[in-house]
Amino acid sequence: MDKSKNVWQNIKRGLIWFFKSYIWIVPLCVIVDQVSKICLESFLKSNGGAFNDWFLKGFISLELHYNTGAAWSFLEDHPIILAIISVVASIAIIAYITYSYKKLALTYRIAGYLVLGGCMGNMIDRIVYYPHGVIDFLKFDFITFPVFNGADSMLVIGIIIIIIKMLIDEHNEGKKKDEAKTTNNE
Repeated sequence: MDKSKNVWQNIKRGLIWFFKSYIWIVPLCVIVDQVSKICLESFLKSNGGAFNDWFLKGFISLELHYNTGAAWSFLEDHPIILAIISVVASIAIIAYITYSYKKLALTYRIAGYLVLGGCMGNMIDRIVYYPHGVIDFLKFDFITFPVFNGADSMLVIGIIIIIIKMLIDEHNEGKKKDEAKTTNNE
């Protein structure tokens, strides 16, 4: 009886850490990305590969594409290289977050989880849908821009958060240095 109580306490502690650490963002991103790709691929195939008759008409439409490259078709037709890069990048992000976990601000961790989830979502496509590549389906109608997917969005949002946080940190650090100079000159 005592042993099963310890097991349940360990599971409870693990679940509490899982949710408090925000690491749940990674599997959530992967699940949302993969489910959206599967559903929208099927939907768009049955609608001639495109759909724009909805409330976002004129802003964003759905158009099925298979991208064998990365952003803006970088390394197009080299899906194996991109799959390897995705695996290495995922491992590197996991290693960095694990190594720096206690030192990283929550904002950086959450942004890193978004980047990792997006990277893993596209990595799954590169491996599972080889040689067709990544399933893309979101297309801006008001500008010329490559068709993209949920994983791409997660990557971009994560990177934007990191850049904004870095700029804020740099600004705050500059203010502290200025205040220290002012205090030392008095």
